[in-house]
Amino acid sequence: MRTFRVCAVVCLLVPCRALPAQGARSTGWQAVQALPLHLRVQVKADKRKSDCHITSVTDDQLTCAEASFSRSEIKSIKLTNKTKSILGSFGVGMAIGAGAGAITFAAPNPGDPNSWFYVSRGEAAAIGAGLGSAVGGITGAIVGASGNRFSKTIYKR
Repeated sequence: MRTFRVCAVVCLLVPCRALPAQGARSTGWQAVQALPLHLRVQVKADKRKSDCHITSVTDDQLTCAEASFSRSEIKSIKLTNKTKSILGSFGVGMAIGAGAGAITFAAPNPGDPNSWFYVSRGEAAAIGAGLGSAVGGITGAIVGASGNRFSKTIYKR
């Protein structure tokens, strides 16, 4: 019973620990102005979207090495983290692939137990989970590399 209470308290406290403290971070345009120079960000504006490296931020403009944006045209600014995007999508792809592979391989009739090649339903599910997680992980990594998944929004209009 004591172990259950400890686990319950930990499960409740861990998500609370991940939440930012109120007032600990600047919000709005002040957060953009606090970003370090040469940081890679993704800027979504009214008519375009760009991945760029910050060169300067003023009260009314964000200037990158690749483009310049006025504050009024910027819809959102996100921090890009390709490693987190690739690894997160890889993990999600592996989980989905393992589940789909296990279900797919375990669903058919496993065959005659007296056959020279007999695989039980559990073994078939394990093989399917392994193959599915490999395919799903590779697919997830490709999807993660093509986009900016799990990004952190710094500014939103």
